[in-house]
This record gives sequence, C-alpha cells and structure tokens, in this order.
Amino acid sequence: FFSIVLSITSYHRCRYYNKPTNHPTNQPPLHNCNQMSAGYAERLKEYPNKGKCGLPENYDTSRSLSSKISTLAQLMTESSYTVVLTGAGISTSAGIPDFRGPNGIWTREQQRLKLLSKKRKRGAAAEGDRDDSLEQLQQKNDRGNKQRSVNQGGSPSFVTAKPTLTHRALAQLVTTNPKNNDNRTNSNHHHLQHIITQNIDGLHGKTPLPRSQLSILHGDIFTEKCPLCHTEYIRNYEISTIGLQPTGRHCTLGGDPPGSSCHGALIDTLLDWEDALPEVDWEKSQVECAKAELILCLGTSLRIEPAGGLCQLGTLSGYLDAGADEWDLNDDAGSSDGDDTKKKKTKKKKGRKRQQPQPKKLGYVIVNLQETPYDDNATLVIRAKVDDVMERLMSKLGYDSDWDSIDYNVGEEEHEQGQKDKHEGE
Repeated sequence: FFSIVLSITSYHRCRYYNKPTNHPTNQPPLHNCNQMSAGYAERLKEYPNKGKCGLPENYDTSRSLSSKISTLAQLMTESSYTVVLTGAGISTSAGIPDFRGPNGIWTREQQRLKLLSKKRKRGAAAEGDRDDSLEQLQQKNDRGNKQRSVNQGGSPSFVTAKPTLTHRALAQLVTTNPKNNDNRTNSNHHHLQHIITQNIDGLHGKTPLPRSQLSILHGDIFTEKCPLCHTEYIRNYEISTIGLQPTGRHCTLGGDPPGSSCHGALIDTLLDWEDALPEVDWEKSQVECAKAELILCLGTSLRIEPAGGLCQLGTLSGYLDAGADEWDLNDDAGSSDGDDTKKKKTKKKKGRKRQQPQPKKLGYVIVNLQETPYDDNATLVIRAKVDDVMERLMSKLGYDSDWDSIDYNVGEEEHEQGQKDKHEGE
C-alpha cells in the first residue's frame, strides 16, 4: 500500500493566468461559473461505494475543547516536522458543501435513493416512471439533486469562493513564524512544513502557500497540465472536463529550450472515482508523512483510501509497517529526470537496506465533527469546527491578533501577480 519510488520526479509548474493570446483553443470556455460549480459532482461517474455518510456530528464541551487545543499547541511546538492532511470540512465555511456531513452531497443522495427505493417497493412511483428501472430513476434525479446540494444557501462558485480562516492559517504556519516579545519574527521554527489536500476547490492555491509545499491528491478544478512536459496551468476559470481528459487547449510553455512550446494537448487534473492518484503528488505525500513527527488531519472523514491511511505514518507502528525505515527520506522532488514518472510505484530502490535511527513520532491528531475509521489510534481527537480550532490555535502558538489581515480578494491583480511566481520552489 505504501510502496514508493524513492527518486521523486519533478515537472514544471506554472501559476499561469490570462495569457494574452488570440489562439482560439487557449481562450476560457464560455460557461456559467455557478452552473459549473454545481456540476462537479454531476460530472463524476456513478459509483455505489461512497462510504458511510450522514454520521452524527458531535461537539466537545467548552472546557474539553480548551484543554485539547492547548495540548495540540504543545504537540505542534514540540514537533520539528508537521504535516497537515485537509478534507472538504475546511471549505464548508466558504460556502462549498462537504460530501459526507449531515447535509453533504453524498448524504443527501443516499437519503433520496432510500426514499426512492421505498416508493418503488410500495409501487408508489409516479405514473410516468412506472416502466423505468430503479437505476433509470436514480439517473434521472441525479442532476437536480446534486445541483441543489451544491447551491443550497446560495453558495458561491469555486471561482468566487475565498479561502477560509483555516486555509489562511495554514498558509501562515507554512510561510511565517510568530513574533517574539520584542516584536521580532522568530525564525527558529516553522510550525508547519507541508500540506496534503484531498480537495479540488483550489482554495489552498488562493493563499500564499508555495506549490512545492502542497500535494494535491484528487486534482484541482482550476488546473490543467501538459502530459508531455508536465507544465501546470492554473486558470482563473473552472476547467470543465474531468477524468484527465483533453480540455481543448494546448501547451504554450514548457518546451525545449525553456520558454518554447511543446504544443501538448492540455488535460484536466480532476480525478474520477477509479483514476490513479497523481504519481508525483502521491509519492511526495507519502515521503512527507513518513518524515513527519506529527500529522494533523483537518476536516476529513479519512474514508477515502489510500489518502485516509496516510495518517498512520505519524505513528511508529504505522511508519514501520509501511516499510518507511527503508525509504530515502532525504530525496527531494525535482532531483531526477522527468522520464522517471513512468516508473511503477511498486518498484523499490535498489541497493543495501538503509539503517536509520528510530524516528521521533508524536502520532496524529484528528479535528472533525464526525467519527473516522482512525479515531482509536489517534493521539488526540477534537470535535469542533475547524475554523474555531485554528483561530484559537494561532493565538496559542504566539501569532498576533492581526495575523489574518491579508485581504484574499480573487481578482485580476492577484492573477497577474501569480504569473511572476512560476516555478517557485522547484
């Protein structure tokens, strides 16, 4: 499960917005963004095994929550290498619904299908549907149900959605340090080293978080890439395809020599249910979790594998069970040629077994309102809204009250600035 290619490959990544070109294939598609946002779930293939949905949400008492946040702050201070795994729960306060919460997309879908099944068994289907199979009835109602789920409460499109307090706090923990009492920045310790996300909403990308410190496992609705030179293009509009399909645009960068075009047909990065995880990001995620002394799981049910199992690398037993003591954790992304992406994940590095000292492991912490399959072995489980936890955690870690003073308006100025950051950290 956790087998890995140890020489992680690199590819060009480009924060690329609004390239001035008259080429028709490089123009943004003419779609209504709200309809596109509603249509993400609709674009996924039918898949029956969506896991447990609609589990009850629980909240810690005020006293218990205060104690747990203090414990979390102590763990993060003690840890010299911390990795965060994020899920849909960190984006709900931005107006983007989750999938398995009480009002999640899959929860509502399951509730509807149960009612539909009962009606069918009782012979109470509408007159026009009497000759349809249950499967046909399900398909007929999928579009309307999923669109209502996404748009409930007038939720924004992915384009207009802004990063939540949690997104902003995580970016701060990666890129800045709290100040000392004399108002000077403490440069001795960054509290967070890497973020792994299962979300496709692109909100992490709207913060100052470097791409080199973000692993995206399920794709990004704003990103398309060239399969030939591996250049990533981050658009300011939603990519309308899914399942690593051609988008109708072509690569204008990433050729040889640098700056020329390889003319590759760009594809989306959004995974469908049975698509393989992106090799570079997945392998990077495993290495980062193996290096971590502490893993923090925020707003995720941990029910989608293999991503959910990454938290186990935060424990010594999980680390050893995965064979991570044989991994070369000093290898950085970008150290090998792009052709290495063709290697299989199961291929092990040749040579003598590495003898490494037993790593320091503080375990993993889960912040989620619903129970997860990994609660029992967690160092700490916090039942509270993620934004509330992160706001109080930032104060505990010594950040001033004005740490969240940046305005994250998503507009042309921000997009143009993004062009200057291409290849940053690579």
